[in-house]
Amino acid sequence: MLKQWIKRLAFKPLSTKTRGRVAASLLSSVSADGDIAELEETVGFVDDRLVQIEDRIRQLKHSGRRVSSRRTAPLQTFVMDANAPWLAATVAPVEAPSMISDEEAQYYEYIGALYEGRGAAIELGPWLGRSTHHIVRGLRKSSHFRSKKLYVFDDFVWRASWMDRHVPEHLKLPNHADFRPRFESFVRPIQSDLVVSVGRISDALNKDTKLGDYAGNEHLPRIAWDGQPIEIMYIDCGRTAHVNEGWFEVFSSSFVPDLTLLLMQDWRTHRERPRRPYNQTLQFTVNHPELELIHEVSQGSLATFLCRTAPIP
Repeated sequence: MLKQWIKRLAFKPLSTKTRGRVAASLLSSVSADGDIAELEETVGFVDDRLVQIEDRIRQLKHSGRRVSSRRTAPLQTFVMDANAPWLAATVAPVEAPSMISDEEAQYYEYIGALYEGRGAAIELGPWLGRSTHHIVRGLRKSSHFRSKKLYVFDDFVWRASWMDRHVPEHLKLPNHADFRPRFESFVRPIQSDLVVSVGRISDALNKDTKLGDYAGNEHLPRIAWDGQPIEIMYIDCGRTAHVNEGWFEVFSSSFVPDLTLLLMQDWRTHRERPRRPYNQTLQFTVNHPELELIHEVSQGSLATFLCRTAPIP
């Protein structure tokens, strides 16, 4: 079968020329095959292998470099790297429901320690606050955060269709209920480190966003920023290009070239297979070449970008 043939070849060292011939033969075979099930299975298999190849390309292209920037401490790049420094971190548990991975929790506590106090720290989309705890723990490791706050934005609108499955029965809320009281109960130990604002990201209607303008948050004002420089943003507010362009429009004029770090919690969702039309995070960063990949976890969806130049409109 074609699938078995591909598997045998996929894991053998082949020259570039041979790989080209294999690809041409595969395309020819696929176009000639009349078995729909076999064609679909083959497409799925090839698509899975493409994810692995693209991962490897990013590793080779971006990992293991020292990045020049305006930051005081040099930045070292780690992309799906078994030697990434955050993997050595011991992270105490947080008593709050969550959708983040253990490695992402480790990363939040690692990256916050690099905070230099040269701009604001912002979190978009904290949900029930577990990520907020890990972010604040990391920031507290930096002496520069002592007189600072973490600015937190969410619409705090409960979406039962996907939030319910992440919480026990007693924490479930009616669809479109205000869950800010739930959030505040979970972050009470770190409340003094937070400035919390309620709002939606974009003005245009888009039903695929978490903090964008859709069911349940139409009555809320759009989030706003006072213009102070931003050093680090933790972004977990949706996967579509629409919602990402929404926060970018609001905050990007305050990014500091070669200093601002953008942590995109959902960025690696573009790797999900079968493909989902709303996983547009890769396209967003492709559309913004001023964003340079510096860190990417192996377990989870998080990746971090350094804003290299003034944002390109």
